[in-house]
Amino acid sequence: MQTNVKNSGEVKLSKYGSYTIQVKTPSPSLSSIVYEFSVQEFSKSLDIAEKEQGKGTIEVTFSSQGESAFMNSSTTTANAQAYGTGWYTGNTYYNSVAVQGQATTVSSASSFTWQNSTLFVVVRDSEGHRLYSADYKYKGGWEFSGFVVNTPEEAARLCIERVHKQMLKDAVL
Repeated sequence: MQTNVKNSGEVKLSKYGSYTIQVKTPSPSLSSIVYEFSVQEFSKSLDIAEKEQGKGTIEVTFSSQGESAFMNSSTTTANAQAYGTGWYTGNTYYNSVAVQGQATTVSSASSFTWQNSTLFVVVRDSEGHRLYSADYKYKGGWEFSGFVVNTPEEAARLCIERVHKQMLKDAVL
């Protein structure tokens, strides 16, 4: 993630008062969801104005594209011995078992999908001056989260949470 902070962290965004969140995405339905995620996340640290105009703005621009990879089928046979200890309650194991056997697994061909997303966040004061900006690129195919982040909405939530966490780390909130 790339972040740019005016005055090397001396800017405290909370001192500017409330903020209006503005969202731009490729679709109106995605924009409304990204807006709600943004309100929920940024209101943990900043005063968010929803009914009136804020003294500053948080501009959130989000774009996401789904990608996939095809995985081949395979067959695996294994001989195994397994010993299970069951539940442990502090000093006793319950339901202990020992198993021996042979197993064959057949995996059919399937595709794995993930999101590649970009999130830009720009915080401006009432005069439009940039106080803080962040650029977050999410590559779902390269992260473990890619197994569960399969929609643009899920990717947006993750990106917003990570930008907010970075803002806290940058000490601008």
